[in-house]
Amino acid sequence: MTVLCVRFQPPPMYEAALPGLLGLLEEFTPVVEALPPDGALADLRGAERYFGRDAVELASVIRVRALARYGVDCLIGAGPGPMLARMALRDARPGRTRAVPGDP
Repeated sequence: MTVLCVRFQPPPMYEAALPGLLGLLEEFTPVVEALPPDGALADLRGAERYFGRDAVELASVIRVRALARYGVDCLIGAGPGPMLARMALRDARPGRTRAVPGDP
């Protein structure tokens, strides 16, 4: 897995937190694409090697930091590319990361 698709679940009137949440993702990778109003794509190829963790483990760290810093939970889908990461996000549940493998 190399790409995370993240949908933050901020409470109403919390849209001002999105820049900070995107900054949180940028702590792991400089390759972050905002998906307004409440989501982002993050390419973790280099981050997996740098941190020595896979995308699902990094997703857990991102979720915990988003909750601790902003009080915002998130849904996270992981896949080898943006399309599969978005597909995984559709089946994701709060508190869990849904991963779609690239090759069978």
